[in-house]
Amino acid sequence: MRFGSRIRRAAAVTLSAAILLPVALAGAGAVSAQDDSGGTFTAAWVGPCCLDVDTNNPLTAGGDYHWWNKIYGRLFTYNVDVDRYGDLAGDLATEWTASEDGLTWTIKLRDGVTWHDGEPFTADDVKFTLELCSNPAAGGCVWSFSMIEGIQAVKDGTATEASGIKVVDPLTLEITTTKPFSLLPDALSEIFILPKHSLGEIPVDQIAATDWWTTKAIGTGPFMWKAYTPGQSIELSRFDNYWRGAPKLDGIIRRQFADPASALIAFEAGEIDMSYVTADEVQRLKDGGIGQVFAGPSGVDNFISVNPILHPELADPLVKQALLQAIDRQAIVDNIYGGAAELVPCLYGRKNLQGETPYWDYDPEAAKAKLAEAGVDLAALGELTWDTYYNDALSANVMTAIQANWADNLGFKVKLNPMEPSAWTQKFYDEGASDLSLAGGANGPTGNRAYQYFHSSSAWPGGNNGFKDYVYSNPELDALLDAAPAEFDTAKQDAIYQEACGIMANDLPWIYLWQSVRYHVVSNAMQNVILIPAAGGGSYYDAVETWTKAS
Repeated sequence: MRFGSRIRRAAAVTLSAAILLPVALAGAGAVSAQDDSGGTFTAAWVGPCCLDVDTNNPLTAGGDYHWWNKIYGRLFTYNVDVDRYGDLAGDLATEWTASEDGLTWTIKLRDGVTWHDGEPFTADDVKFTLELCSNPAAGGCVWSFSMIEGIQAVKDGTATEASGIKVVDPLTLEITTTKPFSLLPDALSEIFILPKHSLGEIPVDQIAATDWWTTKAIGTGPFMWKAYTPGQSIELSRFDNYWRGAPKLDGIIRRQFADPASALIAFEAGEIDMSYVTADEVQRLKDGGIGQVFAGPSGVDNFISVNPILHPELADPLVKQALLQAIDRQAIVDNIYGGAAELVPCLYGRKNLQGETPYWDYDPEAAKAKLAEAGVDLAALGELTWDTYYNDALSANVMTAIQANWADNLGFKVKLNPMEPSAWTQKFYDEGASDLSLAGGANGPTGNRAYQYFHSSSAWPGGNNGFKDYVYSNPELDALLDAAPAEFDTAKQDAIYQEACGIMANDLPWIYLWQSVRYHVVSNAMQNVILIPAAGGGSYYDAVETWTKAS
C-alpha cells in the first residue's frame, strides 16, 4: 500500500484565492494579490484557539498549531479545501508505504531540508522527537504514540528507545506498530519534529524547564526565532533556506493581549494585522470594511470537564447526562452564537463519524430524574468554581446562560472564573485543582483523535480527561478505538467510530456542547493568506511563505 503526495505551490495559490474572503465584506477594499516582498506581519494569536507567548514547548502546547507551523515542520499535514481540512499531504515526508500486513510503515523524508542553524534534517530527528514525546522524564507530551512498538516501554521508563522506530538511512524511517494502524500518518501530522543535534544535548529531565525553547529554538519552518520578551511578544525572522523557498515577508511578530477584545482594538487601530473575532463582532466588521474576515468550522468541541478526583459524585455518567440535559444548548446556539454553531453528540464533529448517535435534548425533568437515580444532590455541593481560559464576552455570555440553567433547573450553583491561559493550564493540568472547566478539544479530521483523549493507555501527563492523576477508562471504547485504525476500508472504519461515538455520548468523559464557527480578521494589506479557524489553526499547510504585505 503506497501513499504519496507533494504539496504544490501552484495548487496553494489556487487555494488561497478560493478562500481569501470566505465572508463577504461590504466595501472591504481588499488589495488584489501582488508579488510584493518584505514587511512584517504582526498578529495576535489569542482567543480559544491559542495559548500565549510564554508557553513555548510544542510538545505540551497543543493549542498553538497555527503559530508553531511558522517555526517547526511535521512529517505530514493537510491541504485545505475552501474553509476546512482537505487531503493529507507530505510535509517533511514525501512518500509513505504500509506493508501488506499493515504493521510496518516505510517513510521517505524530504532531501535537502535544513534546520535553521544549517544542520541537515534526518530520520534521527524524527526518532528523537517521538521518543522524547513519550519519555515521562521530559515533562510530558500532548500526543500519544502508544500504537508504535516499544513506545510503551519508553512511557513506562524501562527503555529510552522504541524498538518499533528504525532509522534505515538518513532519509528513510521504518515504524512498526503493535497492530495494523491505517491512521499513523494522521497521528504523525500532530507532532512538530525537533532537532536531535541541538535539543538532544539537554538532559531529558531538564527538557520541560530549559530556556532552549525561548533562546535557542530552531526548526525547519519558514521563520526563525529572533527575540522573546516574556509576557509581551515573540519575534521571528525570515529563513532564507526554507525548503519551499524563502518567505516573502521579512518577519512575524506575535503580540500578547489580555483578551480578544483588547486585540481587536489594536487591530482596528492598525497596530496588528490579524486577530481572532467572536461571532458577535462579525457584522460590525462587515459593515465597516476594515479587514478580511475568515470563517470556518472550528474543528473544536466546546465541552465541560468535571473533576472526578475532587468531586467523585460528578464522575457518574448519569450525573453528567443530567448536567447536559439541564442546558438549553439549542437556545444558546440560536441566541448567543446567532446560529453559528452545531450541537455534537460526542467528540466527533463529522457526520460520517457520528452516525445515528442521538443527542441529549434539553429536558430538565429528565435531568432531575437522573440525579435522583444516581442519588446525587448537586445543591448540597455548595457553590463550585467553573474555570475557563476563554476570556471573551461571547464566552462569558454562554457561561452565564449555562450557570442560570443549572441554578434554575437543578439548584446547582457555580461561580464563573475566566483565567489567563497559562494560569488555567497550571491549575487544570498541573495541579488538577479545577472543580469544573469550560474548554475546547480538537475533534480532528479522522476518528483517531478520540484515542489521544480517551483510550486508557494514552493518558496525558498525570492522567487523561484533562485532570491530573485521573484516567478515564472504558474497555469497550478502548477496543473500538484499537479496532478502527486497524481497518483500512474507510466505510468499515467509520462504522466502528460511530459505535465509539455512542459510548462517548453515554459516558460523557467530556460533557460535549457544540462545534462553533470561528472567525479571524486579517488586514486588507495582506495577500495570499490561507487561514481556516480550526483547532488552534490545526495541522494544515497555510503557504505562509507566499504571504505578502502591501506597503
